[in-house]
Amino acid sequence: MECLGKVAHLDSKNRAIVIAKKKVSKNTKIYDSENNLIGRVVDIFGPVNEPYLAISAKKGMRITRIIGREIYKR
Repeated sequence: MECLGKVAHLDSKNRAIVIAKKKVSKNTKIYDSENNLIGRVVDIFGPVNEPYLAISAKKGMRITRIIGREIYKR
């Protein structure tokens, strides 16, 4: 698994915002350190070399539990 960065905060639409270390595409599935599915990337914005990712949580997932934690992609 590849580390993408840490979750910085939640936006007004309750999506997790991450400053990414690597480029990813929309709809990329996102996992936590224990390989549990968190959700998927729904928006990419900001500077090209360090883009921000907006991650929408999967149904039934409490998005607040991942604030400050590292996220990964397979």
